[in-house]
Amino acid sequence: MKRISNGWIAMILLAAAGSTARGSSHREALAILNEPCADNTDTFAWVSNGSHNKLYLIMDFNPLHEPGQGNQGLRACNGYRYEFHIGKGASLKDKVVYRIEFKNILKPEAPPSPTDPLGGGNELLWQLTGGTETMTVKRIVDSDGRGEEDEEGVVLGRDLPVLPNNHGPQTDRLVYGLGPFKGYDSGDPSSRELGLYDQPFVDTFIHPLANGGRIIAGQFDDPYQLDEKGIFDLVNLNRDDLGGIPGARRPPGKDVFTGFNIFSIALEIPISDVFPDGIPHNGVLNAASTDSLLRIWASISRRRTQTVDPSNIITGLRGSGEFVQVGRNALPLFNAGLVGTQRQTLYLRSSPLKDVTNFGADILFPVLVRDADALGIYKALGVPANVVATLKGPRTDIIKAINLNRPIPIADGSSGDVITLDAAIDSSFPNGRRLGGGSAPNRNQVNVNSVLISLIVAGNPAAGLAKGVEVNDKNYLDRFPFLAPAHQGLLQGHGGVNVPTVPNIPIP
Repeated sequence: MKRISNGWIAMILLAAAGSTARGSSHREALAILNEPCADNTDTFAWVSNGSHNKLYLIMDFNPLHEPGQGNQGLRACNGYRYEFHIGKGASLKDKVVYRIEFKNILKPEAPPSPTDPLGGGNELLWQLTGGTETMTVKRIVDSDGRGEEDEEGVVLGRDLPVLPNNHGPQTDRLVYGLGPFKGYDSGDPSSRELGLYDQPFVDTFIHPLANGGRIIAGQFDDPYQLDEKGIFDLVNLNRDDLGGIPGARRPPGKDVFTGFNIFSIALEIPISDVFPDGIPHNGVLNAASTDSLLRIWASISRRRTQTVDPSNIITGLRGSGEFVQVGRNALPLFNAGLVGTQRQTLYLRSSPLKDVTNFGADILFPVLVRDADALGIYKALGVPANVVATLKGPRTDIIKAINLNRPIPIADGSSGDVITLDAAIDSSFPNGRRLGGGSAPNRNQVNVNSVLISLIVAGNPAAGLAKGVEVNDKNYLDRFPFLAPAHQGLLQGHGGVNVPTVPNIPIP
């Protein structure tokens, strides 16, 4: 597709700012609403700068958790397989898979009696039960080169403790042992007001793996940011997102993910695990080659049949049959902003190997442009009809851009929703996706909304004019695991003092 002139790019990008459904995949499909444990929201994959000797992989799932909500808090999900899939070169077939499975155990005991000690299964709160949350990590390889994994794999870590939730000050002292506890009778409220859950505590749950890598999993701050309130009122955007046009509602836009936690898995992998002979032409960009490319996506699977089983204390279910995929994610915006509603569940249950067949038309003819046109956004900005018609498709430029303009066939098995990462050079989206690394601690290296909106609506991922909400509500780390610690259940999150609902929009 011919690039649009810079002037039109500016106007079109301003028009489209924020008009995508979501940058990530929070509850983006009907089938995922009732299965939060299978709801992948974001995937990150990048190599360490310079020597590129480390590969970082992060998967987020089970989203929109209010830190103080729910008797048991956010728990690791039993019965699911969480997998990072890695293909190489022009092929999407798995070469290496990293699989993480969680196990929660609560020991049953007799019904309560007046002489019971503190703790055990009769307690009302998980923290006091003595229940455990652990994970096992496997590396599974394609040993015969046919793209089929050896299911046994190699165990890299077994029964590794999961990072517990950030409930609040009393839990910090009485359960996590982070400081002395003073009861209500002490007259000192510090044990109820001063949290001790901090980064050094979080770091104790970073576990070494047998391959020289590391892992941590548990509750963290949701690292995504977006103004969704207007989007869900049929793309009712504010003037700041629309170049100041008078027909738009007044600003500001607000990040609806502020204060929410999410469940995350963060892996640090030696690059030798995926390039045992070294990265081809490491340190040198070879745009005509695919030999240093990794093709990465995340999936979630469970047993095909789920039977009600009251004897299973943790889930109340018993799984049987083969494992089947029920969730996946790679590029932000793919299922949430490109795939039509009637195919979004198909996306979750299918492999990237068939994406060209299943979703090719969604990419060639992006509905986003049609919707913006129907709302009168382009007309308000004076964008000519022939320019809008060009944007409506066919758009092979979108596929080529997410393939990094490398010689990758636009065909099943080669092109699909994966993060394409050139391990020979430093990572910068769309070449991989890095968490953090921006100009300030609460900023990402690249605003993926801006890059993808630029790509979809202007055919140029580097146009970079649609910024939207750009900062996270917490600072990222500048080292592994990069994720910000979870918001505290007691004193942080969304809960607050209620005020009467304003029936009409107030005059500014």
